[in-house]
Amino acid sequence: MQFISSITAVLWIAFLSFFPSSFAMGSDNNVSDPDHIMYEISERVLGDLPCQHDTGLLKECMGFYIDNQHLDNPAGSYNKAIRIGYRIVTIDRKDIDTYTTMAWLLWSKWVSWTKNPNRMPDGEGKADQAVELLNWGKQWNQKSERFYKESADTIWPLAKYYRTDLYEFVIENYRKADLLAGENDRVKVRVRLNLGHAYRQIHEDRTAISWYKKVLEIAPKNEIALHYLACLENKSERKNIY
Repeated sequence: MQFISSITAVLWIAFLSFFPSSFAMGSDNNVSDPDHIMYEISERVLGDLPCQHDTGLLKECMGFYIDNQHLDNPAGSYNKAIRIGYRIVTIDRKDIDTYTTMAWLLWSKWVSWTKNPNRMPDGEGKADQAVELLNWGKQWNQKSERFYKESADTIWPLAKYYRTDLYEFVIENYRKADLLAGENDRVKVRVRLNLGHAYRQIHEDRTAISWYKKVLEIAPKNEIALHYLACLENKSERKNIY
């Protein structure tokens, strides 16, 4: 089925190439000439989304709409990309890149809504929807340290700058990634550093210190862990003095 869909897309591109750009662009004058074929294909994919099975084609269309936010209504809402993303993870429930891209798009809509509700009226609740999506994906990625790490990476900026209540999600996922990393020291160092940073940002200094020390168990010369460990220990000493 995927092979047949790919052939269909290629034939459609070849078909459109015989016609002037004004025909391919249809009624949308906001699409540049180099993109008019991809626009036509993407619109057709959206119009028949439940019947689409070629994830390669779907990802190309999703990327097109991410790069052309002005084609959405409201502009910049990523609604078309998100719709396609849901179709992709319905087909391939282990597609980590699509999960995290969608989660980022969803919470970005929420941030826009908080700043200007009139411009992004459908942004309300989208931050929570992003977290729900990642939690939904866990059931098919329970043994993937990458899924947990990248889920935490995706939500961390949201927690840091807008929703401190989501630090719990971030920390939980980093800790799970650390457990699943096994002998992968490179991943464990990165995850443990991030745990140190996250705990430090919520002012749980003792726990942050313990995670920076866990980094040094694997990489004794890690300059970042050494730096923040020294800062936190000096901070603790100053508190004891006063």
